[in-house]
Amino acid sequence: MGEEAEYLDDAGEYYANRDFELQERNAKLHAKEQKKKYEKRLTAYELGQEWSALISLVSDLTDPETGETRELSENEKNYLLEQADKIGGDIKTKINGICKVFKNIKLEADIAEAEKNALQGEIDRLSKRAQARKNESDRVKGLICLLLDKIKEKKMKTELFTVYYMNTQKGIEEVKGFFNPDKIPVEFLKREISRSAVKKAIEEGRLYEKDNKEFPLSRGKLFYKENGTEKALEGVSYLGGETLIIR
Repeated sequence: MGEEAEYLDDAGEYYANRDFELQERNAKLHAKEQKKKYEKRLTAYELGQEWSALISLVSDLTDPETGETRELSENEKNYLLEQADKIGGDIKTKINGICKVFKNIKLEADIAEAEKNALQGEIDRLSKRAQARKNESDRVKGLICLLLDKIKEKKMKTELFTVYYMNTQKGIEEVKGFFNPDKIPVEFLKREISRSAVKKAIEEGRLYEKDNKEFPLSRGKLFYKENGTEKALEGVSYLGGETLIIR
């Protein structure tokens, strides 16, 4: 009976692993198919050698490990303008070429995003699987704690392992049901604006802007009424910007 049970356990583990491998292989195939389909719908623009300096500078601005792009220095801005002047043609021709550069770089970003999205389902599945196994291992560790507590021991050495309690770094947590921020000194509290609450108040009309032409000094400020008196929401700005659209 023991050998049969062991055999069944081994067989179950084998098929579980095979199932996982098949799912992983299918997910990768699906991701590749999605990437190919996406690439077919996109077109890269051909660019002459004269654009290589601009493309090279844009690449140098980006950290390949983090993907973060730093701001241009004044010298780099001037260099870009110089390169644009060297390319030749009128301003419309230059902007047309720069738009091609933009579309080509954006194309690479879109393909990477599509591939990431195709793999997201597999990532989520593996994350849940890893979390489940971690939770199970924590439960097993809890069993060891129960056994040690039962015999009132803090350490034990077995044939293969040594288990013992070790002090961990102390952490600061709010005690649920007892924490009251009004009873905590201000220096120990972190207070910040609730953007969602401000946005909701603007949508509901409880916070409002003034006409910039009639009240130019009120630009970027928000106001509200309290007991019939108008007050400014001090220390908070409400300003929009502009973004360039390339179609």
